[in-house]
Amino acid sequence: MFIGYNNQKVDVIEAPVIPNFTDMVQQSPSGPYDSVRIDIFDDLTCTECDDFILNTLPKIKNLEQETENIDLHLYFIPDINNEIYYMAAISLKCASDQGQYWGMLTKLHENKDDLNKKSFLQFGKELELNTDALQECINEDIYKNSVEDDVKYASEKNISFKPSLLINEYYLIGNQPFENIKKIIDESLQKIAVRLPRQAVSIPVNTPLTNEMKNAEVNPFPADNITEKPIPAPILNQ
Repeated sequence: MFIGYNNQKVDVIEAPVIPNFTDMVQQSPSGPYDSVRIDIFDDLTCTECDDFILNTLPKIKNLEQETENIDLHLYFIPDINNEIYYMAAISLKCASDQGQYWGMLTKLHENKDDLNKKSFLQFGKELELNTDALQECINEDIYKNSVEDDVKYASEKNISFKPSLLINEYYLIGNQPFENIKKIIDESLQKIAVRLPRQAVSIPVNTPLTNEMKNAEVNPFPADNITEKPIPAPILNQ
């Protein structure tokens, strides 16, 4: 399958098919899968992350809420040597304690050019958080190991560009349009439907299972149906 990227085609490679991978596509663990796990890798330095987080991520979250067997995870990967970006990662996890992870993530991307040590408390006030608890959480650094684990996980997956998505055995590189992401999710759901009882999986009504799809031998989403979106090339994080 091909995904539009920077006005060119980028291979989305199923791990068991090709043993050698380019810098743009990395291998993921092989299946089989019982759910569609979506890992999103984000930071505040990539050129396209703001657009992805503010405009595309809400659509993915809505799809997760409306569809069974989708498991969404976001990994905010800071430069741990940059104090402000590190504090941003900590503030996200502290805001999550009060149910405002996504709200804090939005604030970070809306205001990333003006961040300072006071910003996170101001965002907390705007999100109606308990700012005393937020400040205490940030100061005590209780999520230091958790942030380091996220950075390690991204490294283990060879994530160099952001935004990037890992959807089961597929990597999508760059600021992909939602249509491309949904096609990969739908295909992954179809693969699960072959293995699990039909009632256990939410299947899009416009993509009924065919005999070929049941045999997992045909890609139901041919390359010429993929939406291309001209975007700048992502910057390799230093």
